[in-house]
Amino acid sequence: MNKSRYAIIIFLMMLACNSPASAKNVLAQILGAYQTYQEVNMTLWLVGDVGAEKRFGKELQFWMGLTQKPEKDPKINAYVKGIFDRLLPHFKDRGMKYDIRVIRESSANAFVIPGGHVYVHSGLLDMVDSDDELAAVISHELGHAERRHSLANFRASTVAMAILDKAVKNKRDRETWGALLGYLTLMKFSRKQEDEADDIGQMRLARAGFNPAAQVTLWEKFLKKHGDTKGLQQYLSSHPPSSERVQNARNNLAKMNVAEQRVFANTRQIMTIERTNLINNNSFEAASTTTGLIQGWEITEGNAGVSDRAASSGRRALQMWPAQRQVATRVLSDFIAVNEASDFAFSIWARSENGQQNAAVGVELYDANRRLRNRIWAIRPSALLGAGWQKIEARLVNTKEKRLFAANNAFMRIVLQTGPFSEGSVLFDDLSLRPFLTPEPANLLAGGDFERADPDGKPEGINGPNNLLSIDYEKFNTGYASLRLKATASGESGFAFAPLASQNLKAGQQIACSFFFQADRQQKGMVVVEMLDANQKTLARRLAQYEFEAVADRWQATSFSWKFDIQKEEEALVKAIQVRVAANMAVGASLWLDTMVMR
Repeated sequence: MNKSRYAIIIFLMMLACNSPASAKNVLAQILGAYQTYQEVNMTLWLVGDVGAEKRFGKELQFWMGLTQKPEKDPKINAYVKGIFDRLLPHFKDRGMKYDIRVIRESSANAFVIPGGHVYVHSGLLDMVDSDDELAAVISHELGHAERRHSLANFRASTVAMAILDKAVKNKRDRETWGALLGYLTLMKFSRKQEDEADDIGQMRLARAGFNPAAQVTLWEKFLKKHGDTKGLQQYLSSHPPSSERVQNARNNLAKMNVAEQRVFANTRQIMTIERTNLINNNSFEAASTTTGLIQGWEITEGNAGVSDRAASSGRRALQMWPAQRQVATRVLSDFIAVNEASDFAFSIWARSENGQQNAAVGVELYDANRRLRNRIWAIRPSALLGAGWQKIEARLVNTKEKRLFAANNAFMRIVLQTGPFSEGSVLFDDLSLRPFLTPEPANLLAGGDFERADPDGKPEGINGPNNLLSIDYEKFNTGYASLRLKATASGESGFAFAPLASQNLKAGQQIACSFFFQADRQQKGMVVVEMLDANQKTLARRLAQYEFEAVADRWQATSFSWKFDIQKEEEALVKAIQVRVAANMAVGASLWLDTMVMR
C-alpha cells in the first residue's frame, strides 16, 4: 500500500475518532470509504483518466508481487532493463512511469498491465537468441501500453467488467485479485490490436537502434517450434504468432528498406564477463564532438562537451565551463544501483584550465522511483583545482562517523560540478567505481582492446597479415581505438590471438567471450576456438564456432560461451588454445572489432 492510501485511511480514522459511532461502525465506515475510493478510481480509469490508470497499475503491481516470483539474479534484471531503457524514450507514456520486471517462470511469455508495467517470464529469455529479438517482444508490449489496449478491452467486455467490479469490492481477497491478474496477463487482444502493436513495436525498436529484422525471426522461431497458432498455450499465449504476422513483419522491413538478417547481437553474457567499472563511458571516449551528447552522462546545468586536446587517458576528456559567472555547470552519470550495504572504491582524474577554477565531485541518491533524496559532496567539496592532472580517490560506504547510504536508497549518480564563481574550464577523465576490494578481471585475450601496436606498427598480441590489419584511431566503440581488417583480395581474411597455454585452463571450465563489431557493408564473420598441438598445428575438432553479422556504420555487441572439454584421446595432444576471427570478404571491404574480452 502506498503513502497516499495510508494518508486517506489515517484521515478517515481521525474523523471517526470524533464520531459517537461504535468501533465496529467506525471500521465499517473506513472500509466503505476506501472501497468507494477504489470504485471511483476504476470509473475514472474506464473513462480514460491517466492518473487513475497510474493508481490502478500500482495496485496491480502490489498483487503481482504477492502472486509471482520475481527474478533475483541482478545480472538478468540488469540485462532486460538495459534493453527496456533503450526502447522507452521512443514511446509515449502520457505521464505514466513505464517499467519492466522479470518473473521466474518457465513459460516463454510477456505481457503488460495498466500503467505500462511490462513483465517478462524468464522462460522467454531462454528462447530468444539476441538483444534484438528480446527488444521486439518488449517493444510489442510497449505498443499495447501506448495504445491502451487493455482499457479498450475492458470497456468492451462484460466478463472483464464483472471481474474488475468484484476485485474492487473485495480489496484484499487474493482469489478475486488473482482472477483479475489472470485475465490481464492472458488477455486476448484482437487481430487489429496485435497488428497495431506489431507495427508500432517494429518501427520503434528500429528507432532505438535495434534491428527490426529480428521481429521476423522471432515470430518464425515460435511458429517453427509450436506451429501456426497451435501448441502455444504456454508460449506468448496472449498474442500467439502466426504466418500472417511473419509476413506483416516482412512487409514492414520492405517499407523501412531494411534487409532480412538471421544473426543478431547478443549481449546477455557481457554483464558477467566484462568490466567491473560501474560507470558507463567512464573515459568519455563514446561521445559526439558535434552534437554535444555524451553517452552515459546528462548535462543538467551549464556547458559541457568532450575535448580532444588534453586527456588523462585515451584521446578525450570531459570539459565543463559555466554559461555565465555565478552559474554552476553540473553533469550527472547514469543511475547506478545501490543499497544500504554498498561499499565502493571511487577514483577520478581532474584538472582546471589554469588553477583558478573551482570543482566539486559528489553523489546524488535516489529512491526506487528515481526521486532525488539527497546530494552529498562525499568525494570532493567545491575548492580550487590545480592546473595539472591529479587523481582524486574516495571510498563510498557507511561508517560510524558518516552515513552515506540510507535504507530507502536504490540508485546513485556521480555528480561533477564546477563554479559557480570561477570562470574558465575544468576537465575530468578516467573515472572508476568498483565494489571495494574487487579486482579487475583479467582478459584471456592479450591485446583484446586493440589499442597498442608493436614496434612494427602491427596490433599487439595479434597474428595475421600486416597488410590486412591496422589500429584505427578514428573509429572505435570503447577506449580510443579499434582493430580494422581490410581485405586486399576476395576470399577469407582474418587474424588470430596469441595462443593460450592449455595448462592454464581447467577441465570443464566455462569460458565466455564478448566483443563489439561493425563493417562498411553487411558482412558475416565467425569466431573459432581451436586446439593446437605441440607443433602449433590445429586439431580437427573445434571447441567453439560462433557466427556474427555486421552492418554498415553501426556498432553492435555480442557474446557466446564455450567449455574447455578436452576428450580423452586429445589430452596428450592439446598444448594450447587459439581464438581466431575469420570473414569471407570482398576486395576492399572492411570489418572493425573492438574490446574483445574472454574470461
